[in-house]
Amino acid sequence: MQKIIVILISLFFSNLLFAAPENSKYFVFVGEKISLEPVPPKKGEIPFNLQFLAKYRVLEPYRGSYNGTELEFTVFDHHGNPAFAKYKYVLLYVELHDGKYYHSKYQFSALYKTKSGKWAGVYAIDDYNHLYNKNTTIKPEKMEFTKPVVMDISGYEKENISKWFPNPYFKIKGNKAIAVYGNYINELFLLKQNGVLKARGDFF
Repeated sequence: MQKIIVILISLFFSNLLFAAPENSKYFVFVGEKISLEPVPPKKGEIPFNLQFLAKYRVLEPYRGSYNGTELEFTVFDHHGNPAFAKYKYVLLYVELHDGKYYHSKYQFSALYKTKSGKWAGVYAIDDYNHLYNKNTTIKPEKMEFTKPVVMDISGYEKENISKWFPNPYFKIKGNKAIAVYGNYINELFLLKQNGVLKARGDFF
């Protein structure tokens, strides 16, 4: 009898130790853009944010669950068209409220396939520079993308190029920044979870 009690206690504490801390309102997934349509404001309304209705193909769920291959969600953005819409594949963060999904404001990572067949993003400067990630143990690593990930930097002031595309994480060639380092999805998520999402009070 004593042995059974010991086993039950061990199982209880094992569940506490190994259960993944998860905020169930979040669904995080690898998505492919299908459509993004602006939602006009109501008559007489002067909105603080622009509103959009997005539809994305769910390629791979990462956190949380969703029954379906396509997901429609509302996006609010103060700056104009959502930045994630520029990319074909993204790691997206959406929240469920009253049966509807909403984009977690400004949160995404552009994704690219590596030669190993995994998804990865380029060096995430905003996340690495977040105050809450000051002592992170996560490190970027050299990536072999199936195609070079090249960004047009012709619109950047010369003094800002090294700030947003620092060496050795990017290689600068003329008006192009070529990604050299990055992180896989699990680390991109942890940088968000421990940084901006923790600061918002969404994760502890």
